[in-house]
Amino acid sequence: MKLLIVTQNVDSSDPVLGFFHQWIEAFSTRVESVVVIGQMVGEYSFSDNVDVESLHKEDGRSILSQVIRAYGLFWKHRKQYDKVFVHMTPIWILIGAPLWILMRKRMYLWYEIKRGSWKLSFAMVLIRKVFAATEHGIPHSSKKLVVVGHGIDTDVFAQTLTHSEGPVVSLGRMTRIKNYDVILRAFAELPADLTLFIAGGTVTDADLLEEKRLHSLISELGIEDRVSYGWVAPDKVSDVLQGARLFLHASQGGLDKAILQAMSCGCPCVSTSKAAQSSLPEECRASEGSMATQAKALLELSDHEREVLGDELHSIVERTHSLPNCIDRLVSEMS
Repeated sequence: MKLLIVTQNVDSSDPVLGFFHQWIEAFSTRVESVVVIGQMVGEYSFSDNVDVESLHKEDGRSILSQVIRAYGLFWKHRKQYDKVFVHMTPIWILIGAPLWILMRKRMYLWYEIKRGSWKLSFAMVLIRKVFAATEHGIPHSSKKLVVVGHGIDTDVFAQTLTHSEGPVVSLGRMTRIKNYDVILRAFAELPADLTLFIAGGTVTDADLLEEKRLHSLISELGIEDRVSYGWVAPDKVSDVLQGARLFLHASQGGLDKAILQAMSCGCPCVSTSKAAQSSLPEECRASEGSMATQAKALLELSDHEREVLGDELHSIVERTHSLPNCIDRLVSEMS
């Protein structure tokens, strides 16, 4: 199989999409060749069977300019791919479909956001299959949906036993969907000697407004000296999770990979996410009202109990969400 991948950003240092670099690497070991077209391209290092092209969004190119360049690249590399895999951006299915249909290139989409859009609805008509981490990955059930797990590199997010000390941690952009207000209110009820680190920051103007709202809440709760936040480089995220005492998670929508990364590291977790409930042991599941209670219970675990829970959490990710299994399934389903 020869594969064309269309994605937002090819950059191993990107704090949000840097993980996709590992996916491309994994694809390259399983298919004959890979052409990757990113709207933006930064740092990358791939084997010789991977060609990377940029639409130069990083240089300020307009959407129209990106579309024109994309069509040129779709045509230029037409003999180097027979399948198209679009990551998270159904608009590129709509843009590329006229040419891909003409050239008889089968189209596939990865999507993991519970909310839908007209772009997704139209793209679903054109694609062969849509892949998601869980059944919660798309807003409506579909015969085209194939659940493949989330693709967590369990070697990078390796299990450790260093979870009896360190900060309480959460991970991800400061967006409304992450529900950091729920986490902050729960954290305020935990012992005063604990600190909270949110490994994330802002990207959009909406994120900046959310940051301001959360900063006000932190002041209102009187925990200013116990809470810190900021972006962490992708290659340092595992260090943060491996050194955390507890991971708090309240993101809604599709299954957030952050909770799976923490689980893979063996870190005790508490999540209110509906999409995550079926992947978690009972003692790690919570509602918004019970998050603090569940967190206190996990903090009181003995070293042995914490180790047993860590083994269970890591094995869940290894079994159902590991990167090799996910990529193997994607390649199989597209072949």
